[in-house]
Amino acid sequence: MANYEIDEIRRIRREISARFDHDASKLGEYYRKLEEEYRKSGKYKFVDPPPEKPKAEKSKDEEAAD
Repeated sequence: MANYEIDEIRRIRREISARFDHDASKLGEYYRKLEEEYRKSGKYKFVDPPPEKPKAEKSKDEEAAD
């Protein structure tokens, strides 16, 4: 990437950060609300992460070894 492109990306990131008083929590909350609005609109498709796999239970033999 040319220096101009990097400078432009950094300028935009600073602008966005300033809109939320440089608070990552505020920015995250904004994006969560925006996502919720987009999901409700039905205009966009979202891919949800797969559900977490349940942890395997230890057998009685394994528990006894601990």
